[in-house]
Amino acid sequence: MPDATGTGWRRLRREFDRRGAVALLVALALPVLMGVLGLAIDVSYWAMTRLELQRVADLAAVAGVARYGASGQVSDALDTAAAVAELNGLPAGRRDGDGIVTRIDMAGAYKTTITFAAPATLTVTIVKAAPRLFSALFLTSGTQPVSARAVARLTVRSRGGAACVLALSGAGETVLEDGARLSMPGCDLRTNGALALGAEAAIDVANLVAGGTIGPGDSDICSALTCVQYAAQMADPYAAPYGSLLAVPLHAVSLPKGQTTLSPPSVGTAYAWQVGGGDYTLMPGVYYISGDFSVNAGTTLTGVGVTIVASGNVTIDGNASLHLVAPATGPSAGLLFASAGGLFQFTGGTATTLTGAIYAPHASLVIDGDNGAAADCLYAVAASVTFKGGARFADGDCRAAGMRPIYDLPGVARLVE
Repeated sequence: MPDATGTGWRRLRREFDRRGAVALLVALALPVLMGVLGLAIDVSYWAMTRLELQRVADLAAVAGVARYGASGQVSDALDTAAAVAELNGLPAGRRDGDGIVTRIDMAGAYKTTITFAAPATLTVTIVKAAPRLFSALFLTSGTQPVSARAVARLTVRSRGGAACVLALSGAGETVLEDGARLSMPGCDLRTNGALALGAEAAIDVANLVAGGTIGPGDSDICSALTCVQYAAQMADPYAAPYGSLLAVPLHAVSLPKGQTTLSPPSVGTAYAWQVGGGDYTLMPGVYYISGDFSVNAGTTLTGVGVTIVASGNVTIDGNASLHLVAPATGPSAGLLFASAGGLFQFTGGTATTLTGAIYAPHASLVIDGDNGAAADCLYAVAASVTFKGGARFADGDCRAAGMRPIYDLPGVARLVE
């Protein structure tokens, strides 16, 4: 017990005073400590949220720009990036933006902005209004914006990257026969099947890309060119934009007698093409042909803004002359010939200049002779392709002519930011 002098009582009172001071300090510091702890927990949560958003942004950006490399369409890049973001946890939202090079999705706490810019660059920015959890008990309430940004770019190969000729069939062969000459500098020859090279075949292309083998094995062509064997199958790039045009109207009408300047057939009709020779000028438009389309010796066809669609085969004689340019705008922009038949053949030394695409998804395309002094832009997509003589295809300023590129292994999609 404390002594009578009071010294013990004073000592005991000082001890209680010290304990009370510590308790008071703890009581005063506790809200601050809890606030710091709550902020630390929230900061950790926001950091984890940002890592997850960054993962989604990276995946979306790479997938979008890779899709652009496959199709060449900016809208495909934007849609693919948005779809990948949704597949990885982001909710589907209200679409906004100009729809051409920018897409904005608003959904709850998320805002996703996808922007395309040249050259083949896609930027994905995701912002989430993350809640303040423990820190809201002691600090300000509301939400904390957490963002992630990814930039992916398509690194184009040094040579090639777009095909001028594509053979769709994976079961058949694309053939360059003995002595065949193929000139399409700057673009690729692409086949989903095997590629057979004849003796003394002369080839001037950027790359040879085949879904099967490239042979024979003793050919020295691949020592001078980049040859890719067993490449992934390439889908028909023209099915979506041009496939519906192959539905030729069933009602056939005769060509106007005695006229050398022709206009497209009226709606719902197709011409029964029977021309023995002479010079003809085709006015702009789509010319539906019921049955075969044959251009015989001594015939000259001239036209700008022209698309010819045949329900049967297409054959062009070596002594015929064609000077045709596809439309630059409209549903058939860039398309010069389309055929639902089984054969598309240039025969002999055809004197012709063509600007546009040949689309014959069920046909064997045969260049037998010389397809002439081709213009700056000529593409071909067919079931199979055989070169017997000299052939020229080119990839100049084709987009200005309204043509759709045949993208083929254009490069590597990689993150740059």
